[in-house]
Amino acid sequence: MRCPKCGSEIPEGCLYCEACGEEIRIVPDFEPEIEYSMKESLSGIVEEVAQETEEGKQEAGRVPFGADRKKRNRTLLFAMLFGAGIFLAAAGIAGVYLYQNNSLSYQLAKAESCMAAGKQEKAADYYTHALELDSQNLQVRFALADLYRKQGEEEAFIDQMLEVISASYADKEAVEKAYTKLINLYKEKKDYTTINELLLGCEEEDVVNSFQEYLAKTPEFSYQEGSYAEVVPLKLSSSTAGNIYYTEDGSIPDKHSIIYASPIFLETGDYVITAVFINNYGIKSDAVRKEYHIDMKKPSAPEVQTYSGEYEYPTRIYVEIPAGREIFYTMDGSTPTDQSMKYTGSIPMPLGKSSFRFIAYGEENIAGEITEREYELELHTDITAEDAAIAIADAMIEKGKIFDRSGSAADTSGKYKYVFQYAISIKDTGDFYVIAEVYEDTVGTQTKTGSTYAVNVYEGAKYKLLPDGKDSYTLEEI
Repeated sequence: MRCPKCGSEIPEGCLYCEACGEEIRIVPDFEPEIEYSMKESLSGIVEEVAQETEEGKQEAGRVPFGADRKKRNRTLLFAMLFGAGIFLAAAGIAGVYLYQNNSLSYQLAKAESCMAAGKQEKAADYYTHALELDSQNLQVRFALADLYRKQGEEEAFIDQMLEVISASYADKEAVEKAYTKLINLYKEKKDYTTINELLLGCEEEDVVNSFQEYLAKTPEFSYQEGSYAEVVPLKLSSSTAGNIYYTEDGSIPDKHSIIYASPIFLETGDYVITAVFINNYGIKSDAVRKEYHIDMKKPSAPEVQTYSGEYEYPTRIYVEIPAGREIFYTMDGSTPTDQSMKYTGSIPMPLGKSSFRFIAYGEENIAGEITEREYELELHTDITAEDAAIAIADAMIEKGKIFDRSGSAADTSGKYKYVFQYAISIKDTGDFYVIAEVYEDTVGTQTKTGSTYAVNVYEGAKYKLLPDGKDSYTLEEI
């Protein structure tokens, strides 16, 4: 095929001349041969009719009546032929126009030709007309949208992609493609709020998963709001990267509120928990508010069988442990918790004054009321607890275990210490100070060795103390 303008050879399938840039028509408005033939025919008819008319005027006065009539008929015939030619030409032009105007392939070919020639506005017109011919043609709609974006017409581009997303005729692949194109546009603009809104309304799971870091869904609560008769370990969760913030007073949380990091334990009482999620791009979700009423029966205050008072002999403190309960206590008057010392058996009463606090915890980790006891233990003897500890140290020196009262030993770089623990009363035997052997290493860390000694409170006799069951002991003289 040769260019009609410059005559250069044009490769098959090319839509314009590489030599002069002339556009090549896929479906020409007129075929050149037909156009030339029509022009020649029409020109000949016009000339012949004009010539006959002139001759008729010149001979009108001398031609016989019959010949004149014949001449007029001939002129009329030529006029009719001329009119028919004009009609055929107009019909041809109209036919070609109708074909081009209603041919989708022609419109697309012209659009692609204009794109190749850099005529984007003209290409947009052809694509627009193509959509008028086939409004459900997704290929055309994407091509037009891409052209709008190249021209910087973002609103027109967005409208086309939203049309695809909402169209009933669009398949899954097309919808995902439209979402991706829109989100990429907003990513370039750093408009993360709009991306979040798009994703919240998106039903395509693959799209949501691909861009989930931009999503800010409301936090999920592990418990529905309402009334409970147990401790509620409330968990808040989100499926995307970011932080959950919450409040407990009904106010709307923000980035300065408490960051959720571990379950919120709701015990007996009323709670209002409000939470929001803020992703790594600073997009904040809607707030979620839930109310809880926890109505649980608290454990009763522990029953301490050893009453408050002054004591003159070693005494043990006994507490009843109800089924399904745990007892914790402190000895300095502070409030006990489930992190305090756990009561597992009778407690030797300390020398001097002491202030005990006991608390019970139920199966749901609910704390009950506190029981308080005040004690004062004073033994009527001249031998003190310090005297007892020194006596055991002296006994270990005599045995050669240590060199002096500081606890230096030959077999270690550390030292052995002898430390008073408490006073006990052994049935049918007497009252004793209990002394524990403690090893102290070079950095000062102390560890009980397991060796325990007893010194008679009144006589000062020294023994090795061997446990022989609950609150029962055997004494072995040193």
